[in-house]
Amino acid sequence: MTTLHPLPATLTDPHGRLARGRWVGELPTDPVPVGARGGRVRRWYYVGAADGRAQDGLLAVGAAVVDLGAVAVAFAWASMGGRTVTWETRRPLGRGAWVAATPAGGAGLRSRDARMDLLGDGGLDLDVPVAGGRLAVRVRGKQPVAPVVLSTATPRGGWNVTQKAAGNAVSGRIALGAAQYDLGEDAGGWRDWTSGRQDRRTTWRWAAGAGTDADGRRVGLNASTGMNGEGPGEDLLWWEGRPHPLDVERLAPQDLPEGQWRVSGPGWALRFEPEGVRAADENMLVLRSRYVQPIGRFVGTLPDPDGRVVPVTLSGVTEDHLAVW
Repeated sequence: MTTLHPLPATLTDPHGRLARGRWVGELPTDPVPVGARGGRVRRWYYVGAADGRAQDGLLAVGAAVVDLGAVAVAFAWASMGGRTVTWETRRPLGRGAWVAATPAGGAGLRSRDARMDLLGDGGLDLDVPVAGGRLAVRVRGKQPVAPVVLSTATPRGGWNVTQKAAGNAVSGRIALGAAQYDLGEDAGGWRDWTSGRQDRRTTWRWAAGAGTDADGRRVGLNASTGMNGEGPGEDLLWWEGRPHPLDVERLAPQDLPEGQWRVSGPGWALRFEPEGVRAADENMLVLRSRYVQPIGRFVGTLPDPDGRVVPVTLSGVTEDHLAVW
């Protein structure tokens, strides 16, 4: 597999502008001051974790804070043995919500009836109201993985900087009312911190998850289309915590977005089988968001660092999203 270069000490090119590229490392500084002006700054941080081998079936949880300037949106979801619960809130002018200017700072929310902390290393604490009681989650990373930073232009002239990581071992507990579920030894996590002046109308598809191969090696996946322009993208694999570029030729639902998906490339293919879904079509006057995000399992094959195509089982999410923001 191709080697990714270390993140440079600064994200500026020789002319003082935002550099373009893809590197391994933790983003140390806010990219906004050196990025091109024009358009609204948008930031978000998404953390997910899943155990596809839990005794009661798929056990998964995810949460995010999205800062759009005029409004911040926070959401959380959990899927437990075929049951999925969701929670979401909008905060005018971002009151009570924040996304840090660098990934290490994480994100969070405080409101009258909800609390959320998304930690920079992929940890997660939340306590929010959902149907059936309160959803309380505590997830902690057990082994770090090397993140990847991508700095790129967007299709219509904006810019986007994102840091991704997937496949880290995690432990934790999900509680819904009186019921409690523990993440097992095979549980893994993924995370996505993004900042930029993305295009006013942006569409993307995304797949992310974590799991193992047949030999028990930890695997993480991130693949995306639509958000970024030309150049290296954010199609990546993590094997035992080390990231590698992934050649993706197809990332799409087989039929409807809430159904099966296929993620594939030269000589390898994953079939995504959903077990739950979160979806919405929201029109907030100057902002619109229409998305479908299935939750489930990826089953199939992936290329390993030695060039072999090996069987894997991952748990995670796919997403089909239109944003006018």
